[in-house]
Amino acid sequence: MRITHDNDNPIAQRGRRLRSLRFAPTLITLGNLVCGFAAIHFAMRAMYELGVGIPPDVVPSVPPRLLERMLPSTLSVGAGLVLLGMVFDMFDGLVARVTRSTTNFGGQLDSLADVVSFGVAPAALMVAFMSRQLAADAIIPSPISDHVWGRFTWVCAAVYVAMTAVRLARFNVEHAEDGFDHRTFRGLPSPGGAAIVVALVLFQDQIGNLGKEILGYAMPVVALCTALLMVSRVPYKRFHRAYVVGRKPFEQVVAFAVLFAVFWSYKSPTLLCIVMWYGASGPVSYVALRFRDRRRAQREGAASAPDASVGRGA
Repeated sequence: MRITHDNDNPIAQRGRRLRSLRFAPTLITLGNLVCGFAAIHFAMRAMYELGVGIPPDVVPSVPPRLLERMLPSTLSVGAGLVLLGMVFDMFDGLVARVTRSTTNFGGQLDSLADVVSFGVAPAALMVAFMSRQLAADAIIPSPISDHVWGRFTWVCAAVYVAMTAVRLARFNVEHAEDGFDHRTFRGLPSPGGAAIVVALVLFQDQIGNLGKEILGYAMPVVALCTALLMVSRVPYKRFHRAYVVGRKPFEQVVAFAVLFAVFWSYKSPTLLCIVMWYGASGPVSYVALRFRDRRRAQREGAASAPDASVGRGA
């Protein structure tokens, strides 16, 4: 009779490999956190460049040189790091499920990392960009605190950070409840809100001075609206489940191919259009659904109402 050892059992070997990889989701989550910290560093670096009088169009080279066309400024590098943090955030949950290492600790750590990467970092980048835009209008080198729109920007950034923390805390509580719908989000997810802010930061490097001036007045308002959407009850589709994962119609595959080609040629404008469309999709779908339900209720009420002519004499 042959004695079978665990080393010869493929199921046991797979189990050991999965246990050896259970630290991977934590490392990926910490990678997200480090990306957020690095983005804040580059926001501070942009503020330093402004303080020492370096013109906005004179940017120290960022290695490697290949990235200079995609990330031509210090603020763009910070925005790119936030986007990289989103990639880490997307994969940490997937790896945790694959390695069967989903824990409450991992969920709490993920939320803490998201507060930094998708809350503090985008707000810091917005404040740095607005400081550069308002520097020409400031009498002393403190444009955020000494300019009316600068103070409004700071308030919007503070509200954005606070609402991001509230959004993540609410998600943790609701995620633990029975009957939680994993198909949709209640409120704009924090990575989606951060994508809107950093897409605006990336877009500002592709436009002229007049466009930057207009964007300077629009960005705080957009950030404030994004913050309110994050804590709203407006339903949002999970982007990867709705548009990426699973079998899709041929027309959608063709649309993605065309969109990728456009993105390859016009990266910042295409990214901005995508994230703004996703941000607006929730309120538009919500209003359309409410309107459709109201029209349906009116038709059903009219159909069930008794005929006024019934019971009248000839």
